[in-house]
Amino acid sequence: MITVIVNAKVKCDFLNEYLEVASLLTKESRNRAGCVSYVFNQSVGNPLEFTLFEQWESQAHLDEHIKALIDLLGAPDPGGMLPAKLINFYESAEPKFYNSIE
Repeated sequence: MITVIVNAKVKCDFLNEYLEVASLLTKESRNRAGCVSYVFNQSVGNPLEFTLFEQWESQAHLDEHIKALIDLLGAPDPGGMLPAKLINFYESAEPKFYNSIE
């Protein structure tokens, strides 16, 4: 199983749109094959800070999820992996990838 945890700070001007996109991505992602968990968490102390926690059964499922994100939100910037629209919401973002120990 692959776990992805992203700690991010959203640009103030994009907060409302980001909340809409996060809600859409949650609904879409939870219905994808291989999705174990997909949750956006908003900080109680700072509404611009978020943690995304997602788990996928395999790397192949995560790869399919990323392709679906591109279909839904548009292409990445050259050399990027995720849709430019998503990346542009962030003032900063730190993704971390983990393999589950079973």
